Amino acid sequence: MGASPLPAPHLSRQGKEDEDESFDMPPAWVERIEISPEAFETRCPNGKKVIQYKRAKLEKWAPYVNTNGLVSRLTSYEDLECTKILEVKEWFQNREDMLELRHVNKITGLIIDSFKPGHSQALRVHSYTSMQPERDRVMEFYETARVDGLIKREETAKTMTEYYQGRPDFLSYRHVDFGPRVKKTALNSAESNPRPVVKITERFLRNPEKPADEDVAERVFMILDERIQLRYHCREDHITASKREFLRRTEVDSKGNKIIMTPDMCISFEVEPTEHTKKLLYQYEAMMKLKDEEKLSRHQAWESELEVLEILKLREEEEAAHALTISIYDTKRNEKSKEYREAMERVMHEEHLRQMEAQLDYLAPFLAQLPPGEKLTRWQAVRLKDECLSDFKQRLIDKANLIQARFEKVQPGPGQGRGP
Repeated sequence: MGASPLPAPHLSRQGKEDEDESFDMPPAWVERIEISPEAFETRCPNGKKVIQYKRAKLEKWAPYVNTNGLVSRLTSYEDLECTKILEVKEWFQNREDMLELRHVNKITGLIIDSFKPGHSQALRVHSYTSMQPERDRVMEFYETARVDGLIKREETAKTMTEYYQGRPDFLSYRHVDFGPRVKKTALNSAESNPRPVVKITERFLRNPEKPADEDVAERVFMILDERIQLRYHCREDHITASKREFLRRTEVDSKGNKIIMTPDMCISFEVEPTEHTKKLLYQYEAMMKLKDEEKLSRHQAWESELEVLEILKLREEEEAAHALTISIYDTKRNEKSKEYREAMERVMHEEHLRQMEAQLDYLAPFLAQLPPGEKLTRWQAVRLKDECLSDFKQRLIDKANLIQARFEKVQPGPGQGRGP
């Protein structure tokens, strides 16, 4: 037999190094750290932490510590002593109204509320100085969540401007000028005493399916002056655009008849005039169509005022309630889920007791033949009694037969001995 080969030098060194690097960890001299879920959620003592900076203070809260969902507040100061506040930023979580951030400028009084997607009115940003209607405010919306494609609405005491996107009628801009109320009441609102509309300006995007000379770019309804101004889109090979102005006069002729349409009631400038646009019938039909569109625009402006009132009322209710959303998996805070779980456990416990009683109830197989929940009649009770007695007698007979059969099986037959 040959001698066994010696291990290679580098392998032996590698084995020694592995042995040297391995060591046993000593047992810990401290107890196991245990943190309860409640303490883990608070994140800091009493769920609040304050960090002081130069001309600023940052406050942090754990979720659900504040009833309004406030989790963070950053206050900026003007002086080093932190006595004059410049602005305050507040962050919220778990709000049902989807409020995420509030920026308050203490100098100008401007408040900017930012919302996450999911608000009932598709509100994204609300900038205001007062929650009273007909004040300076700006509302921005999630246009994909709205049917009308409204992106932004700016409102002052005398004007309202709306911006749209993705509408089938290519409307992109509407500006409404309001006049002073003729009838003054104690409580003026768009619902009880709406502001009179003086002027409506609408702008449209280019519709590629129409010629540029027939595609309206801007439409102005001058209601007090009874004039309608149209400006069309400019063609690519032109430097000027066509314009047209209609005068809605309600005069009468010498015979007392109402003047419907005259050549001087339509003033137009056309880059390339055509014969059909000069006819009174074409101009009359265009003016009648514009009158209907003017009524529709005034109605939409009134609806916008009502929507602003509805949003302001909803925001006041949301701020008063400041309800928070609770996950269905949070069994500690979700009272509805807790009540539902307890009710289900109670029902399951009652069902278990009912099953246990049914197993011990000898009448259960017979009662199952009858309609559940109904009171037994005398005839049904007598019949149930007879069936129970008959079944009991049959069970006694079967038991006696079984005993007799086993006894005969054990006893030896005739002529057979018991054995030595």
